[in-house]
Amino acid sequence: MKNSPDIYSLSREISRFEKEYHYGAYIYTNNSSFEILINDLPVVNHFNPSNETLKGSYYPLNWHISKNGIQNITIKMYPGFNQDTNAFNQTLENNSGIKIKIVKSFLDSNNTMPDEEEVTTYTTPQKKINETLISVFSGRTFYEDNFTFISEVPYEIQTLEKSEVLFTTDAEKLNQLQKEVVIKYNEIREIYMSGTKDELAHINYDKEKRVAQQLYLSSAEIKDRWENDYQFRTDQNLDFFDLKPIEKFNIKFYANGKIVCLQKINNKKSALWGGFKRKDKKEVTTTYISLYLYRPKGSNELFVY
Repeated sequence: MKNSPDIYSLSREISRFEKEYHYGAYIYTNNSSFEILINDLPVVNHFNPSNETLKGSYYPLNWHISKNGIQNITIKMYPGFNQDTNAFNQTLENNSGIKIKIVKSFLDSNNTMPDEEEVTTYTTPQKKINETLISVFSGRTFYEDNFTFISEVPYEIQTLEKSEVLFTTDAEKLNQLQKEVVIKYNEIREIYMSGTKDELAHINYDKEKRVAQQLYLSSAEIKDRWENDYQFRTDQNLDFFDLKPIEKFNIKFYANGKIVCLQKINNKKSALWGGFKRKDKKEVTTTYISLYLYRPKGSNELFVY
């Protein structure tokens, strides 16, 4: 059994390099719901009933980059939400669009981040009508596009290369897989609700090790991530914590069918969700716990990715 001290000691398990490149994406969006993925793994999605847009929000990409070479970005766009009608639009609009700027940087010998270097920039295509630029997909119910960039990372993660393809069109096999996934989600929910944080550390150890390598985390960063990103009912800074039952979900596949998860039907966020309240806050914070599962080749068990 791994435990929290094993998480704190992860820095001994990861390699360090002279140039530790970080890749990220600045994302700008307008008048659309959307999902953006790298290597068929989710970076961000937005299907909420609001007019919220991204105005240059930064998203790190390394935790979905497993090795050097070509990385693929996928953009999926859907109609946005219309607050006047209090409903989602039927089609994409003339001004619907997305811009993504990929940048890289690395820590120098003084442990400071030099200026970012632009790798590439993508903008959803437009056409000119009567001297006005509008989206080429205006009037469509869906638009998908992709572009690539080449990364230089000094590590290589083989987790997915050594994993089975879980996606299937066979109804019986899909039903059986969904039962397994629900069991795993409930098992992890039970740990949050009545187990110990050491049990949580055991099921997340390999994931935290992978992320620590991909993000080149220091001992302090590893400790801070475990103590703050994983809110747990026994944390001293909380006076309330609850996770809702696993229900009203769809099964979703990523990583070319090698990763599976459950998403809430209404907003496509994790079906493992609930809320917590910090002692210094008045409001309860809604939390969606991202939970992606994979099966190593030759195994009968699902593991946390």
